[in-house]
Amino acid sequence: MTFRLERVFARPWLAAGGCLLSISCTGTLGSDGDPGQGDGAPEQDADIAVDGMPLHHMTASEYNSTVAHLLGTRLRPADGFPAFGAKGFDANVSALSNLSQVLVQGYYDAARDLAEDAFSNEAQRAKILVCDPAQGAGDGCAREIIERFGLRAFRRPLDAAEVERYAAQYAHARTSLEMSPVQAVQHVVRTLLTSPHFLLRIELGADSARSPGALNGYEIASRLSYLLWSSLPDEELFDAAEADQLATEGELREQVDRMLDDPKSAAFFQNFFGQWLGTRTLPSHNADATRFPLWNDEVKGAMLDQANAYFASFTTGGRPWSEFLTAPHPESRLVEPLYANDPEGARQGFLTLPAFLTLSSRADRTSPTSRAKTILEQLFCVPMVPPPNVDIPELGDAGGDEGPVENVRQELEKHRASPDCASCHDVLDPIGLSLENFDPIGAYRTAYPNGDPVDATGVFEGAAFEDISGLVPALIEGARSGACPSEQLFSYALRRRPSGDDRTRLKEIAERWGGGTFADLVKQVVTSDAFRLRGKGKAR
Repeated sequence: MTFRLERVFARPWLAAGGCLLSISCTGTLGSDGDPGQGDGAPEQDADIAVDGMPLHHMTASEYNSTVAHLLGTRLRPADGFPAFGAKGFDANVSALSNLSQVLVQGYYDAARDLAEDAFSNEAQRAKILVCDPAQGAGDGCAREIIERFGLRAFRRPLDAAEVERYAAQYAHARTSLEMSPVQAVQHVVRTLLTSPHFLLRIELGADSARSPGALNGYEIASRLSYLLWSSLPDEELFDAAEADQLATEGELREQVDRMLDDPKSAAFFQNFFGQWLGTRTLPSHNADATRFPLWNDEVKGAMLDQANAYFASFTTGGRPWSEFLTAPHPESRLVEPLYANDPEGARQGFLTLPAFLTLSSRADRTSPTSRAKTILEQLFCVPMVPPPNVDIPELGDAGGDEGPVENVRQELEKHRASPDCASCHDVLDPIGLSLENFDPIGAYRTAYPNGDPVDATGVFEGAAFEDISGLVPALIEGARSGACPSEQLFSYALRRRPSGDDRTRLKEIAERWGGGTFADLVKQVVTSDAFRLRGKGKAR
C-alpha cells in the first residue's frame, strides 16, 4: 500500500485500507438578538448567510482580551466560565445552544465585577466618561457616553433605537433607582456588557444575509481585529471603518502589516497556532515526574513560551513557512536540559520541539500513534478515522501483558498483527516511530526504561530512513503545496470549515502564497472574497 501526502489535496476522499482519511465540509447557522434591557436572551429568528461567517460566541481568551482593551481592566472573568465543546477553531455551529444558565449567570456576574472595577479606578473611568454626566441639564452627556462606549462594546455604531433604549435606562436609574449620574452610567455599562451584541460577534447590517455583497467597514474591522488580536478593533481601525477605508486590497494589506507589528499580535500566534497545533492545552498536560524528573510546572511553562517564540518567528519574524519543519529552536534556559543528550543535527523544526513531543505523548510513555495522527491531521489536514465497529485495545492490552508499556515499538507490532488495526497502523507507525528517540517530555534517549535500544527506523513511501531527520524531507515534499496552512487559517479567520465553493478559493490562496511568510498568507486570506464579502446564500 502506498500513501502519498501530496495526493491528499488532489482528492477530497482518500482510503488507506480500512482507515478513512477525509476532509469534511460543514455549513453553519446562527441567530441574532435584541439587547433589550440587557436580558442576554437573543431572539432566534434572523437569517445568516451559509457561506459567510457564522454567529460567533466569543471564546474565553477573546472575552478576556476584549474587556481588557475595552475597559483597561486586569480582571480575567472568562477564566471561570464553564467550558463548552466547540470544535474547529471554536467555530460555534450553534452558539446559542452553549448559553447554559451557569454561563449566563457568569456573564451577569462578570459584567457587575467589570463595571465596578472600571469605575473604581480614575484612569479606567476616564476611558468611559468622555464628558461629565453631572454637568449641564438633560442627558446629552449620557447619550454621548452611550454612543462612544457602545461603539466600542458592540464593535459598530449603535442605531437610534438602541441609543434611545439605553438613554431611557440611564434616566430610569437616575429617577427610579435614585442613582447619581456616574452610578447611572455604570449601570448602563453593566447592561451593555450582558448584551448579545457584546457577547456574540454578529454580522447583521441593514442588508446582511438578505443582500449578499461587501461587508461594511465595521464588520471588516472586527474580522481583522479578532483574527490578529483576538480582541476588539483599536481607534485606528474604528476610524478607518467610519471613513470606509477598508474596502481595497491595498488598505487591508497595510492594516495587516500594522497589526502584526503591534504587541497585541501575540494573541494571533498564541490562539491560532495554539488551537491548530494544540499547544494551548499544554498547561493542563501532565507527565509522570517520578519517571521523568526534569518535568515540572516551570519547565512546562518554558516549553509553551519556546513554542510561541517559534510560531512568532513565522508570523512577525519573517521566516518562510517552507522552514517550519527545519528551523532552529528558540533558546530557553529552562528547556535546555532536555537538549543535553542530543547528537549533532538530531533536533530541528516543529516536530522536535519539546512542546509538541510532550503534548503528543502520554504521562508515562510516548505515543507514536498520537504523534503521527497529529502530524497527519494538523499539518496535512488528513483526518484519521478508525474503521467502524472496531474495538481498539489500549497499547499493552493487545498481547495480554500487564504493567507499564516499556518498549512501544514491540507493543505496536502486536496491534499491526490484527487486520482491523493494521490498516491504520501501517500508515501511522512509520511516522510516529521516527520520533521514538524523544521521550514523553522531549528529551533525547537511546534506550527504553527497560534497557531495550530505541529503534526509530522505518520505511515511508518505499524509502527507508533512520529517524525523524530522514523522514522530514518526505514530509516537506508532501507539504509543499501549502494547502493545509491555507485551509487552517481560512477556517480560523471565518470561524467555519470551508464549504464546497471555498475549495477553489483555497487553491488560489495556496498557489498565490507559495509557502512564503505567514504574514503573506494572512494577506491572501483577508483580501479574498470569502473574508471581504457576505455569503452568497442564506439559511434559516
